[in-house]
Amino acid sequence: MKIEKRWLAAESDSTHAEKLAEQLGVSPLIARLLINRGLTDAVAARRFLEPDRLGFYDPYLMKDMDKAVTRIRQAIDQQERIMVYGDYDADGATSTSLMYLALAQQGADVEYYIPDRFEEGYGLNGPALQQAKENGFQLVITVDNGIAAVEEVRLANELGLDLIVTDHHTPPEILPDAYAILNPKQPGCPYPDKMLAGVGVAFKLAQALFGRLPEEYLDLAVIGTVADLAPLVDENRLFAVYGLERINQSPRVGIKALIDVSGLTDKRITAGHIGFSFGPRINAAGRLDSAANAVELLITEEEGRARSLAYFLDKRNQERQEISAQIFEEAVAEVQAHPEWLESRVLVVAKENWNAGVIGIVASRLVEQYYRPVLMISLQAGEGKGSGRSIDGFHLYNAMYQCRDLFDHFGGHKMAAGFSLGEERIGELRDRLNQIAEAVLTPDDLRPKVNVDAEVDLLEVDTDLVASIEKLAPFGFGNPSPKLQLTGLEVERCRAVGQDGAHLQLTVGLGAARLTGIAFRRGEEAALIHRWPRLDLVGGLTINEWNGNRTVQLVIDDWRPNQAQVIDCRHVKDKQTWLNEQAGTKDLTVVCFHKESVAETRRALEQYPWQEPHQQSVLLADGKGVLQPVYTSGKQNGLLSGESDRPLPPVTDFPLSGHIVFYDLPQTLDQYRNVVDLIGGTYCLYLLHGQSDRKWLEQRIRQHLPDRQMFARIYKILQESGACTDEELRRRLQPAYHAAADFVLSVFVELGFAVQEGNTYYVNKESPKRSLEESTLYRERKAGVQSYVDVMRELLDASSDQTTANLMVLLASPQKRSLQA
Repeated sequence: MKIEKRWLAAESDSTHAEKLAEQLGVSPLIARLLINRGLTDAVAARRFLEPDRLGFYDPYLMKDMDKAVTRIRQAIDQQERIMVYGDYDADGATSTSLMYLALAQQGADVEYYIPDRFEEGYGLNGPALQQAKENGFQLVITVDNGIAAVEEVRLANELGLDLIVTDHHTPPEILPDAYAILNPKQPGCPYPDKMLAGVGVAFKLAQALFGRLPEEYLDLAVIGTVADLAPLVDENRLFAVYGLERINQSPRVGIKALIDVSGLTDKRITAGHIGFSFGPRINAAGRLDSAANAVELLITEEEGRARSLAYFLDKRNQERQEISAQIFEEAVAEVQAHPEWLESRVLVVAKENWNAGVIGIVASRLVEQYYRPVLMISLQAGEGKGSGRSIDGFHLYNAMYQCRDLFDHFGGHKMAAGFSLGEERIGELRDRLNQIAEAVLTPDDLRPKVNVDAEVDLLEVDTDLVASIEKLAPFGFGNPSPKLQLTGLEVERCRAVGQDGAHLQLTVGLGAARLTGIAFRRGEEAALIHRWPRLDLVGGLTINEWNGNRTVQLVIDDWRPNQAQVIDCRHVKDKQTWLNEQAGTKDLTVVCFHKESVAETRRALEQYPWQEPHQQSVLLADGKGVLQPVYTSGKQNGLLSGESDRPLPPVTDFPLSGHIVFYDLPQTLDQYRNVVDLIGGTYCLYLLHGQSDRKWLEQRIRQHLPDRQMFARIYKILQESGACTDEELRRRLQPAYHAAADFVLSVFVELGFAVQEGNTYYVNKESPKRSLEESTLYRERKAGVQSYVDVMRELLDASSDQTTANLMVLLASPQKRSLQA
């Protein structure tokens, strides 16, 4: 199932881009990409394009750095035992390795300790500190943890252990009473870059200890930084640039083994390889076993041991993938069993005996599936260990902080968090997080978006363009690969590829130009693309190397049809059932031309159980074809309001879905033309008006062009009454024929059949015998009605091809869409 995304084009100032391009000596496209990243002046842009080792900040700008360095040097001089207390993810493993190696290089008596994810959980714990004291350690240095360990640091102080915290997570209100705290986010810290990963903070401590830039550890810094999704800007960009340079030129033994086991031998390693190959294998150690295996891989100098450890991590990663897939299926089943959860803004899913080491990965996949914040909880004997992932617009740590009374422990940042709590508090957590989310997340926030940097012509796409874009690399979180839009491409080949057809591969063309694209984990969409002759694509350009050939490839983020598609549903007998079924598979915008139809659509949509992430809306066209939102529905907003048929306040820009339904026949041709013109663009238009509307059409004709029986009936009423007011006449007719009566009286007066005095009508007994066709009013009305009838009957009876062709002409030249009161 394809989830519709919003394509958001970056605002463009061509004059600014051209000026910046001239100043930098780059193309206007590259200048625009720099501007999109907030690099609007030449100095900042040049610093980004031309990184320099001199750009690393003075480590002593970090609060408490002098205290930490002094204490560590004292410990080294006095041969005190030092423990590096790490964490079990990739950031923690690289931080531990870096700090261990740096201290050992300085001559320290140092060992490392990583808590067991399953037995001890995240961060400092009392038993481990007590054991450290018993084993003769005098100084403990945390890496990638410790900022929230108030009680544990108090215990360390009582035990006589000095404790230096190095961490990057968001500090709580009350900080631990540690000997020193290195965290750029802590209050009062003037360090310029607040977005370092844990390994970045550890690197700065090593830099201060060495009195120089410890380039030998840049490889570890880039792995932890990229794997932890730290934004690749400012100092993190320097870690990425020079860390990758070191990996490609002289990788340490353990990293070389990782490269080989990942199938990347002889390839130029990129940030993408770290994120999708190195990171998962390093993380697998702590997720299923002991993260010490990952640390040993990174610190060993023995090639044989490195190969053995890398092979072990690779196998564990395969196991992790299998376990993750199973838990994902179970989590989806759990959500489907509780459809009411999808009416909420935050998903909280819990189950017994899920592997606590992989639920964070599964949470990320659920975010992809349902596009809302997700908290996954593994339950064991009434206690839950959880992991959360968020979306743009919802600061997960801040939201959890507002619920801090429910947690035993928690920590994290804007997009991810870890926590523990009692099983009995899960329901309240779900309710409170959703109350918080209701206040900050709009329905549009719950629709995934694609940020489009620029639109390019397929004829411009070549290896030189990719090379120029590579000047902005390394790409990753905070500096994503530029997303380029290509428009109006002809689909030449479309197929599902990979194991079980998991991925989508396209070949598209425009004129003489050709381009291959790949969309990962979207193989099932091949069947959808076959319906469209032309597509618009958005994605990132890369170089694909195969058998010595280098070709440009588009890694597709999203696609959409380049032209409207008309789907003939006029054969549908039960429109409400059809509408209900469609609501379960896609976003829908239902256009009603009659107020009476709104109630029908509401009933149909209210029956849908809302088990999938789709948004429904109903628009009512007024007599001129101006659209007004009447109802919205879906998980984000709840079901249709159901209060009344009273329209909601009009808006100036209502988000139409990609699937628009014409539910009934229009009242006028102008109304129909205007609505078609308003919706124009690349929509899928369903024609649901069919044979069930024929009866209405016949009644509509009689109301607007009364037949001879109606003329005779009204003439007879005038004869019998002698004199009759228009109000008296209406009382003797059904309300549906009041307008028809007014028209008949006007024709009678024109032909001399009746005389009008004010609002009273008399039969003219001396009127000559005349035909209705002699009335100008009658002839004009008849001609107008006939034209309307011809078109309406064509809408009902014409072939699908003819109806589609007629509508495509209208859809081909849309005006600017807007909604007005």
